[in-house]
Amino acid sequence: MQRLWITFAILLLSPVLFTSCLTSKKVDRQVTKYYSDVPEIKKKKQDGNISITSSLENTNGQISTTETKTSNMLPLIVYWKWDYTNTCTLDPQIPINNFKKTVDTYAKKGLIAKLAGQNLELSIDKIPHKFQLLDKAHLIPFIVGWDDVSIKASDMEMTVSYRVLKDNVEMKKGIISIPSFNDKESLGMYKSWKKATNEYLTQFDENISTMSKLVVDKLMNEL
Repeated sequence: MQRLWITFAILLLSPVLFTSCLTSKKVDRQVTKYYSDVPEIKKKKQDGNISITSSLENTNGQISTTETKTSNMLPLIVYWKWDYTNTCTLDPQIPINNFKKTVDTYAKKGLIAKLAGQNLELSIDKIPHKFQLLDKAHLIPFIVGWDDVSIKASDMEMTVSYRVLKDNVEMKKGIISIPSFNDKESLGMYKSWKKATNEYLTQFDENISTMSKLVVDKLMNEL
């Protein structure tokens, strides 16, 4: 009889127990706060004979959109565990503008000279703009609960198509791909997920800059 009441109590409390304190709205608020002082989320114009376009567009006008999924539930009598996956999709214009800044820098450092008066069209086909906060929750009912949290990139490589034109005649074309970096980081039990998110986004921006430089390096070798 006592076990029956314990089981009933657990089932009654399950909606509370299986609700993470790390919600999609909190993730989006933190990402928005991080990028609130960044003035370049609007599309950045390109100058000279280099044009950069992309079919990746943010249709909802938000800096990020996060979705939360619960999976791998294991509700036993003496031990429960389950996973929360918060997948955050950034406005692609954030890394796209980062790429454009890198190209602008290289244009001044020799890319325009390398083109020798020809026009360069770049199309960003793929660019990393998603990451995941993974929360593995554990619970011994009515005794103790704990979480193992990790953060990592969750999308594809950077892929850029290019065309070189002279007097509107295509002289050369190609595709350059750079694999995304492996940046999974475990937060542990005592590190703030907000601080970790800020650290991740800082590293993300640096990674995009590095990948963009690698794209331009390959491009200059192929011209």
